[in-house]
Amino acid sequence: MDTAKLKAAIEESLQKFWADRSIEVDKDSESIDDFIDELDSLTAVDALIEIETITGIEIPEGSVIRRGGYDSKKQFIEHLTARVLKYVQEQTK
Repeated sequence: MDTAKLKAAIEESLQKFWADRSIEVDKDSESIDDFIDELDSLTAVDALIEIETITGIEIPEGSVIRRGGYDSKKQFIEHLTARVLKYVQEQTK
């Protein structure tokens, strides 16, 4: 899988992971991501299950998950995507 497709697949997976953990106001509303704006590092580890399926590589959480967790959805997706891509590239050299 090329890097652009891999990046897109990882970002999509992380967005879904975040959305699955957000709280909805009601059926007609969107999730209130702005009010649930952090994710602890232990919960973030669960996101690696799908990421490992996408990459085909076992990823040690200590090398990609931000210690202390994430303060926002944007930070979670951007940081974790970048770290996973870097790790995968290092392992496939």
